[in-house]
Amino acid sequence: MLTVVAGLSLSPALAQSPGTRSLNETNDRLATQSEIRGVRHQQQFENNQIRMQMQRNEVTRPAPIGSGLTPRR
Repeated sequence: MLTVVAGLSLSPALAQSPGTRSLNETNDRLATQSEIRGVRHQQQFENNQIRMQMQRNEVTRPAPIGSGLTPRR
């Protein structure tokens, strides 16, 4: 019996009450979800930056220079 108690004190996860373990698991899940959300927001931000740069490039692109020939009338 003493070795079982000593074994539990060495393993914090096993020594926790079921409620504490459940809270820790919930916190871990929430932290993971938050991290995933952060990555998604960063990706969306970068995509928006690229899209805006592409639009700026379209607006500031010089007009094409023609061959100098005029169309027939």
